[in-house]
Amino acid sequence: MPISFGSTDSENTGVYIRGNLPQNRWWAKTEAGDEAIDMDRGFAIDIKDVTFGWLHIDIGVRDWQPWPSPAQRTEKPSEGHKQGFSVKCWLADGREAEFSGNSYGLGQFIAKLYNSAETMEEFNMGKVPVVQVTSTTPVVVGKGTSYDVGFNIRTWIDKPAGGEPAPAAPAPAPVAAAPAPAPAAAPAGDNNFGF
Repeated sequence: MPISFGSTDSENTGVYIRGNLPQNRWWAKTEAGDEAIDMDRGFAIDIKDVTFGWLHIDIGVRDWQPWPSPAQRTEKPSEGHKQGFSVKCWLADGREAEFSGNSYGLGQFIAKLYNSAETMEEFNMGKVPVVQVTSTTPVVVGKGTSYDVGFNIRTWIDKPAGGEPAPAAPAPAPVAAAPAPAPAAAPAGDNNFGF
């Protein structure tokens, strides 16, 4: 059983992706504070390696207990635990982040993304989709309201190697007096951070 000594917000050193579905607002929670995610660029989600399990989230508590596989659920640890997911992501500047949740709306978003992505050729090539969230629409679920998350797979990038930091986005090109020639296509195998 986890223990807690109050809110750990100031103690976290990782980057976490959060979403407010009623407002369709998405941000990265970092040590420096919240950073809005530009959905024109989106963020990369390693959907092929998403894990499922029991997740308990409360003030100062986050207890994640992954299942051996989606088909092998473990016993529910407590009434506070709900079915959840955890997945590695990358922001447009190349920083790695974690995205997790246990709400019905986020779970359905991850399931729809996986089901859509697995039908595409890039899924089996080790690539990672760059996802743009386009909308959140209220839906009635049981006696409550949840949200259907609309999305678009904007492009696919190469998955960064394990343990290595992702390359940072290229610096913007300086403004030139004359038009610059169109950039050459990135060689195959390059990560397209700054997507």
